[in-house]
Amino acid sequence: MDNTFFFGKSFGVAFFFCLAFHRQLVYNKCMKFNSYFVELDHHEPSFTGNLLIDDKPFPVNFKKIEDHLFIAFFKKQIQLLYQEKISFKNKKKHILILLPVLSKYNRRKLNKISHIIKKTNDMSERDIILGLLSIEKFLKLERLLKFFSLEKQKIIDFLIEMELAKKIKIIDFNSLYIISYDHFQSYLKELKSLFQYLYENRINTIKFSEIESKIKISQSSIFFKYLLSSFDNTFSFKILKDKILLQKVSLSEKEKKIIQVIESILKRNKLTVFSIENILKLGQLKYNEVNDSLWYLVEEGKLIQLNSNCFMFSTDFTKILNRLKKYKRNQGETIDIQSFRELTFFNRKSIIILLEYLDSQNITQRIGNKRKILVAV
Repeated sequence: MDNTFFFGKSFGVAFFFCLAFHRQLVYNKCMKFNSYFVELDHHEPSFTGNLLIDDKPFPVNFKKIEDHLFIAFFKKQIQLLYQEKISFKNKKKHILILLPVLSKYNRRKLNKISHIIKKTNDMSERDIILGLLSIEKFLKLERLLKFFSLEKQKIIDFLIEMELAKKIKIIDFNSLYIISYDHFQSYLKELKSLFQYLYENRINTIKFSEIESKIKISQSSIFFKYLLSSFDNTFSFKILKDKILLQKVSLSEKEKKIIQVIESILKRNKLTVFSIENILKLGQLKYNEVNDSLWYLVEEGKLIQLNSNCFMFSTDFTKILNRLKKYKRNQGETIDIQSFRELTFFNRKSIIILLEYLDSQNITQRIGNKRKILVAV
């Protein structure tokens, strides 16, 4: 027996098993895809054929995109490698694997991806990835590591470099979830515009479902949360379970003028404890204008809401509180309504409203017709 022939045959068998073992590892560790862009010399626009993969026939549907470029549709997900050659069952032709199909493509996107594929011979895998980001809004790059035979740590270093160069944004390091910098800025601009609208129109809350509908990003996605966190230093808001609460809403010039008019009305009429109705009777303002202005001042801490209808400026309330402390220090911890009237110069109706508020805040405690002053001196 020829020893050389025997060695060559044994090596061939060993190589076959190594290749099969390698493919099995790839199957176990990699994301699989239902369809791939492939290079194929064939005249029919669509047809069905059988490909030999690991010496087993796989039925595949082919659809032509343009000359020599097809999409191969498999009946089940399968993992193939970049520029892998696969023969048909009759072994007369083969296909060359170019890219997995990552999403649904319209004609415009197909033209773009075709343009990228034509240049793949002159592009590195990294350049192809950046090219895909001009078509795909998002990429979970971990899915493509084995397809391109890339090492994760080297790709992470590359992505960080690209982020510093403002070419991409890294959303998640675990899945290598990335977006192009231009797409990120576009979403950021859209969300900023939405928040600006909320602020200008005095809308204090918005549900995640409404944001999702406006910017077309799923509220359950990592990117949705990443996008919201990007506004921490731009807008003041609190993220609740399923909505956003805007904490400080900026005023328009019109709203600032309305607040000035309200303050002027109150000062001119010497109203310290007042209601919306008081302001409406004394000025030429609309209910919504007064209501929105007062609630803004409450949120800012400039007004105190004494009950469901009445308000008081915080500065005036602080003056009353200081007088109560002085009264307690000099005249004792119990005060009657007459003494409180002399302390505040309020009418009886305002005194009752204020005392009830003080009771509710444990600043005073009602004992018969008198109040015990609880606030510390």
